[in-house]
Amino acid sequence: MNKFLSKRGQVSNFIVMDLFEEAQILSKRGKEIIHFEAGQPTAKLPNFAFKQALNKIKTTNVSYTSPLGLSLLKKKISNYYLKKYRAKVNPNRIIITFGSSGAFILAFLSAFDKGDTIGVTVPNYPAYKNMIKAFDLKMKPIFCNSKKNFEYNFKNICKHKNINGLLISNPLNPTGAIIKKEEIKKISLFCKKNNIRIIADEIYHGIDFSNNSDTFFKYNNQTIIINSFSKYFLLTGWRVGWLVCPDNLYSSIKNLAPNLFVAPPTISQYVAISALDHDSYLKKIVKTYEQNMHLLYENLPRIGFQPVIKPEGSFYLYADITKISKDSQKLCKSLLKKYGLVLTPGIDFDSIEGKKYVRFCYSYPKKDVVKGIKKLNSIFL
Repeated sequence: MNKFLSKRGQVSNFIVMDLFEEAQILSKRGKEIIHFEAGQPTAKLPNFAFKQALNKIKTTNVSYTSPLGLSLLKKKISNYYLKKYRAKVNPNRIIITFGSSGAFILAFLSAFDKGDTIGVTVPNYPAYKNMIKAFDLKMKPIFCNSKKNFEYNFKNICKHKNINGLLISNPLNPTGAIIKKEEIKKISLFCKKNNIRIIADEIYHGIDFSNNSDTFFKYNNQTIIINSFSKYFLLTGWRVGWLVCPDNLYSSIKNLAPNLFVAPPTISQYVAISALDHDSYLKKIVKTYEQNMHLLYENLPRIGFQPVIKPEGSFYLYADITKISKDSQKLCKSLLKKYGLVLTPGIDFDSIEGKKYVRFCYSYPKKDVVKGIKKLNSIFL
């Protein structure tokens, strides 16, 4: 009997996660590891932020919530949009999901049919292309190449009228760029005019050094907004995110969500409710990211790593390595194996130019960033 294998499942590997796992193995064997790879915060919320969740664990048999999430959490997220962006978001159109990954699944299944074309900027989060392939969709790369300083704006977009969807990350992973408000408005109106559905990945909102970010929802209410508590809110492993659902997709998503996921994680939602009360604390954490960014931005060039731009948001810096290597993947594997230092190769984000770049994540404690800079100095200088 033949063993059947789905072509949709034949996606490329997630290189950064492979390196992350290899680093964990080496660490268990006693090797000291300096991390610059995994895109996750290392700080945590204050202990009392977990009080409500702990009480739930102690006093109840933790049960399912509504398939679309706790009403209180949805209302608090709605208030967050009103306070931060002056945008009115109906709490009933906020869908709580199993991390942003669950939100992406609901977005692709509800908004697009097999064979539809999704425009995606390059470089980009590696899971984008793999999700698009797995859902039998087509990806149209929109290159923000090095000659244009990786700038992603309306001029890049307006050439592509014959796409069904546009997947936008803002702030951008891996460069740390932020799309200007006037560009967000132009892109939003262009997509509305040409019947292109926007999926806006706003997972790094809040991690903004210029306070210049905005939400696509303000300018195009047919946008699917995706966000998560994993980055700014420090709840990576709790796997809770949300989707702002356009009215005409609500019926589909309402029915898909329980069939695919039953309900989002109960305890995680209670912690997320608390996380929304700690904005001043979280802003202090963002300041530490900014300090780390400056350390890397100022020290990397003399070592041979040239930042492509000065990051304005997220906790990433993308650097040109052509002075020291022609192969980012080979370099990253060598640095891990020989020196215990983990970077992410640009080939994860860009199959065309990615060999020339690596990504630094600087969400780690300042002392670790300083240690990493000293280690790079000892290797290359």
